[in-house]
Amino acid sequence: MCICFFDDGPIDKDPRANRANMFKVGMKDAACKDPAICCAGFFCNPCMGCYMRKKVLGGNLDLYMCCQGYYDGLCCGHPKAGSYGDTGNPACMACEMICCPGWATSATRQYVMDQYDLASDPCDRQIIRFNNFMQLLSCICYTLALFEPSCRDLAELVGCIADLVFYATAACMFAQVNYELTEREKGGTLGAPRGGGQAMTAPKHLQMANRGQAYPAAAPVQGQYMQQPRTFPVVIPQGAYAGSQLTVTAPDGRQMAFVVPPGSAPGQQVLCPY
Repeated sequence: MCICFFDDGPIDKDPRANRANMFKVGMKDAACKDPAICCAGFFCNPCMGCYMRKKVLGGNLDLYMCCQGYYDGLCCGHPKAGSYGDTGNPACMACEMICCPGWATSATRQYVMDQYDLASDPCDRQIIRFNNFMQLLSCICYTLALFEPSCRDLAELVGCIADLVFYATAACMFAQVNYELTEREKGGTLGAPRGGGQAMTAPKHLQMANRGQAYPAAAPVQGQYMQQPRTFPVVIPQGAYAGSQLTVTAPDGRQMAFVVPPGSAPGQQVLCPY
């Protein structure tokens, strides 16, 4: 019941605060709805992190980039996602899950929220804030123990509780996201990764040739899908708006012109064919 002491409102300027759609299950009930994923996420966080990231990307690792671009520039000198060989790189994904499990788990959940225009419920926010509080309290206790040896046992105890809270919170996030995707798949509302994907034709406003070259496409065959162009994710930068022309680098190193599609906003991820 400790979470009751934490604010359940959205943060200031939260772009997801006023969305009408909600997750099909809140984090507090996710463990009961999907216990297998929850247990796996608790006892093997990095493995479940890799599994869930691949699942939300529709199994297409070409769409992967570090934290899906959600935390660009958050740390001093942190390079922009997709600019240092991380795009489609499973080794980078494994490093992300092991070294930054908090950011990695949140990025996977945020990706699904943006794909389906979802908001989190108030209890979700309380759980996340309680976890953040415990991590901060643990850091304070360990810092205090450096100067006061008698506080070391307390620091170890608080650190252990903080770890358990973190892994439990991450496990509930995994279960919540997996249940959302599973239910959407059952209901036929499971969409391709945001902006289109290789399983569907890209929208007209994303049909862009590479500097005069036509897209590779096979002739239509009855009963089969047309061959779709490869795509890579592009995060709309701050200051850009619909119709703005950007210069992006494809995974093969080529420079491409890219026009921001209608309805896109800064920070949103869309797919660019190449």
